[in-house]
Amino acid sequence: MNEHPPQQTNLFLPLLLIALAPVVWFGFQASQLNQERSQLANLRVNQESTYQNAQKMRAQLDSLAAGTQKLASAGNKNAQALVSALQQRGITINAEAKPAAQ
Repeated sequence: MNEHPPQQTNLFLPLLLIALAPVVWFGFQASQLNQERSQLANLRVNQESTYQNAQKMRAQLDSLAAGTQKLASAGNKNAQALVSALQQRGITINAEAKPAAQ
């Protein structure tokens, strides 16, 4: 009878693959997150001009509303009607409010 000697099990390759898999996975996830972060930064930059225009329009609207409130306080009937209609809809006007700092 010809018996074969018992073979040594080489655990190096399976352990290497087990150790390498999380490293590769975390590297992939890190690159994906970095790519998404740069895309979000680009979106923010692209929306900046729209945001600035909205801020300007908001300041103009607040100025117009404050002027209307001052006219209503001075006794202008049309301005009073407009202010009362806005108040019925839940919109209040603060004529002394300062513009928000940017």
